[in-house]
Amino acid sequence: MATRIISSLVDDLDGSEAAETVQFSLDGRSYEIDLSSTHADQLRAGLLPYLQVARKETSPIRRQVRTARRGLRS
Repeated sequence: MATRIISSLVDDLDGSEAAETVQFSLDGRSYEIDLSSTHADQLRAGLLPYLQVARKETSPIRRQVRTARRGLRS
């Protein structure tokens, strides 16, 4: 017997068919939401004025860890 599994993406706002999962962060928390193309466009349009003047986050500078080298003793 064959089994077919069908999964569908559902818009989290209105229950219609979603086109994509949108990921974003705010106040140090990460989120993702499934949205139709229309709702994804609305979200991006709403954030656009803020994104245009925002700075991109930079990752902290990683420090190189130096290990002490031991000389060979004869």
